Amino acid sequence: MITRDASLIGLTCLYLSIGSFNSAIASDLEGSFLHNVNHDVVNEFNDLDLISSRDLDNYSEIDISDSSGSIAIIQQHSLGTSANNKAKIKQNGSSNSAYIGQIGKNNIALIDQDGANNKAAIGQLGANSDALISQDGDNNLAVIGQANYSGQNSQLSIAQKGHGNTAYMVGSGGDNLGISQNGNDFAVINASSSMRIHINQAN
Repeated sequence: MITRDASLIGLTCLYLSIGSFNSAIASDLEGSFLHNVNHDVVNEFNDLDLISSRDLDNYSEIDISDSSGSIAIIQQHSLGTSANNKAKIKQNGSSNSAYIGQIGKNNIALIDQDGANNKAAIGQLGANSDALISQDGDNNLAVIGQANYSGQNSQLSIAQKGHGNTAYMVGSGGDNLGISQNGNDFAVINASSSMRIHINQAN
């Protein structure tokens, strides 16, 4: 069951990252990367950013505590010794699933899960992209795509609190997007280059 969930997340992430999902539901509020993300999680991301991989192609870290039946997968592809991809998964709870892809160089990804039955996927093709998924609650699903070969930095973040939240994002070079949810919300974004979108939902 866990393996099937992980495969589903991976396939969904790939599906979104190549731009096959064309629906868009978004607010007109302009926001920024890491908006409404818990301060401790932001610090985790900043610490990951500051880590020097030196002559290593990729750096990855998995931190699991007080957890059962959870799965964490990190797959990183390098284009040489300058790849410098960094990824971290932090899990606390039960039956959570986390997946991070990353192809290219200078990509940073963090998944932080605290709760139960949460599923998260990141993706990231290209270079110089940042992505973060923070889940605090139960039965949340978050998927981030990203394809960035344009040379522009791209940053996507999803912060979910409460239960039953669902969010999807695609994105491309130059994006700076954030989704913040608080219980039983739904959001879909397919962003074109240089868009800045923020969604804040609360019940």
